[in-house]
Amino acid sequence: MNRELTAHTLVEDLGSTVLRLAIERGHPDRPLTGVAIHDGAAADQLEPGSVVLGVGVHGDAALREFAAAMAAARAHAVAVKGPLPAVWDDCPLPVIEVNPGASWLHIATTVREWLLDRARARLRPDDAGDLFGVANTISALLDAPVTIEDRSSAVLAWSAGQDETDEVRVETILGRAVPRRWLDVDEGRGVFARLHADPDPVYFEPGGPGLLPRVAIAVRAGADVLGYVWAVVTGALSAERSRELRELMPLVALHLVNARVNDTRARQHRRELAAAVLGGGPAGLDAARQLPLDAGPLCVLAAGRRGVHPPGGDADMAVELHRFEDALARYLAAVHPSAVAVAGDGVVYALLSWQRRTPEEAVQASRALARDFLGRSPVGREHVIAIGGPGQSLTQVPTSRKQADATLRALRLTRDGEPPVGTLEDTALPVLLLGLADLADDLGLPTTTGALRRLEDQDGPQGLLRTSLATYLAAGGITETAAANLQVHVNTMRYRLRRIREVSGLNFADADAVLLAHLQLRLAALRGAVVDVDDKTSRTY
Repeated sequence: MNRELTAHTLVEDLGSTVLRLAIERGHPDRPLTGVAIHDGAAADQLEPGSVVLGVGVHGDAALREFAAAMAAARAHAVAVKGPLPAVWDDCPLPVIEVNPGASWLHIATTVREWLLDRARARLRPDDAGDLFGVANTISALLDAPVTIEDRSSAVLAWSAGQDETDEVRVETILGRAVPRRWLDVDEGRGVFARLHADPDPVYFEPGGPGLLPRVAIAVRAGADVLGYVWAVVTGALSAERSRELRELMPLVALHLVNARVNDTRARQHRRELAAAVLGGGPAGLDAARQLPLDAGPLCVLAAGRRGVHPPGGDADMAVELHRFEDALARYLAAVHPSAVAVAGDGVVYALLSWQRRTPEEAVQASRALARDFLGRSPVGREHVIAIGGPGQSLTQVPTSRKQADATLRALRLTRDGEPPVGTLEDTALPVLLLGLADLADDLGLPTTTGALRRLEDQDGPQGLLRTSLATYLAAGGITETAAANLQVHVNTMRYRLRRIREVSGLNFADADAVLLAHLQLRLAALRGAVVDVDDKTSRTY
């Protein structure tokens, strides 16, 4: 990646769902050289050219004072969560507005990774060997099996000899990441706090029964921690071995910069795991254990374009689908980092777990997130998002997915201006009607039977009496309402109802006969809606 990081390119890369360049004054194309968290007491220590994150800066006066101070400290941009002053013509710097739900930590780490990418492009350590080779070198030095992990504890490389370790190390290698439950244990023991505080290798006693001791060291580039080297050992390292291990860290850091912390392969692995979880079964449960999904109710989101499209689609639709998936993934990384998005056949799915939420709160939080994304993202226009679940356990994910698929199918038939986000409860009637249409087609059931067939034989499929019957039933059997909807006199409506009874034999006092006629009329209207929204498909309702 050779282009400079500027306020413009930062917004472009993170996407409009996360960032917006609200004020372009003060040369938004100047290169950014660093990222800093606002600290009024340390403005004189700010690296010139930085983008400064205004954490906790709110209100017109505070925002104006903040921007002026950062301009004086030679910053090149500021980022705030606003709201911004209604008029700010004298703003001295470009102002990036941050999505209120986005994580400041995500913004800061993304900028740092961007800057590390630039360093990688300049260094190009082609002669330094691969990261697996470095892992084997460290393993030979320590006489211990080694893994090299990124800052999120995803495994980037490992040495030989892992069969001599314990169950956690084997599970980590197979899953390409430290299992969530063991990360929680390590965080509770203060493992990462110690690694970040100590530049030397740190010895850790076993974290549980049947486990072996560990030695670990943080890999740094300046003040930034890029990842960790972990070795399964039998005891603490000698002073000489500790010194030799520390001397190898610049080489490891060079490779981590070159590999990029959250590289494409890691993201693709998460997508593969998410697809397995959605598929269910033993493979899905195993994959779920490798995803860092928080404990709590889990919802499945299914997103697609309005209108009915044939399975598989065409090349343009496929490109659009992946653009939507990428935009949603970037948005989730900022506002709900444990979530994961994956593209299916004409659908983009997302898995969202909600820690310490009730099922009702999980649905409402998912609804708010989906609305916010569609409202902010340019690729969200013309799209709808269905919410399935919540499931109380991972075994319920396939059911939640079925709910999301059924809901999405109904939402695709909605028009512009209708709610773009819905649940199974919101769409219960069209979902049930679509299911009945499928069943009728599978059984070869005629589209009309009984009284409605006799009426159509006399009046035609679009005849006056048929239309009057459909309007009357849609009005709940209230003659005055039906007459008003048809813009006819109520006596005219009563006359038509008598004619309907005479022609079809329909007994309006027979609830079953009326229900059958009403269902057939609704299914006919549904089929017409499907043809209307997309006449390229024959049976997709």
